[in-house]
Amino acid sequence: MKTARALQMAAGAVAAGALVLVPATAFAAVSTATTSGSTSATTGTGRSSDPVCSPSLFATAQQKVETELANRVTRLDALLAQVQSPGSHLSSSDQAALASDISGVELPGIQALQPEVQQATTCAELWKYAHEMVYQYRVYVVMAPQTHETITADDESYVDGQITLLDPTIEQAIAWAKAHSRDVSGAEEAFTDLQNQCNAASTAISGLSATVLAQTPGGYPGNASVFVDAHTSETAARNDLKAAFADLSQIFRDLR
Repeated sequence: MKTARALQMAAGAVAAGALVLVPATAFAAVSTATTSGSTSATTGTGRSSDPVCSPSLFATAQQKVETELANRVTRLDALLAQVQSPGSHLSSSDQAALASDISGVELPGIQALQPEVQQATTCAELWKYAHEMVYQYRVYVVMAPQTHETITADDESYVDGQITLLDPTIEQAIAWAKAHSRDVSGAEEAFTDLQNQCNAASTAISGLSATVLAQTPGGYPGNASVFVDAHTSETAARNDLKAAFADLSQIFRDLR
């Protein structure tokens, strides 16, 4: 057995894995705006769900809500493209769940509000549609982190699996080197650490995608901590997998 060739192929296989981690998700504060606004001449907090509006400011308020809706359509289109990317390691069930939520619920819902806003003639109508846009769909604080973190969890699970599949090859390479009177102590130590790092990564992301996918717009802000915790777990798993890959590289250097 040629240890250098075997381990070089193994390292290349792992290097081809997708290790991604989305930036920390910003969780917006919850608006306390009502669906109808105040009866004073000019009302509204200025939040996306409660634009400042009055008869004289109606056109500006209407444009603001139209822009907010358009921005959400753009964001959802981008999320759907990520979900459907051929380079993704999403499981088939997770991909189907995300695609269904985005293209079957979120996008149609937001797009249905667009003509309603364009046809609105009062501040009360604008407040109603703006409130629905934010509170019913939660594009930024639920759908976006849900998509990103599910993709990340599945990517990390894939990479963890690819590294674990290399265990027999590494064991054979170490045995071959030992049989040829090579010092394998460093490789053996790195291999033990590699297995520990993979186990830690697996534990960190175990069941994570299912937990994240179970969250709904109506659960916010109570479920905000779920996304924060998931991000923390995925960061830990990424670090574990990077350490495992460093171990694999060390084994290759020791045995080549």
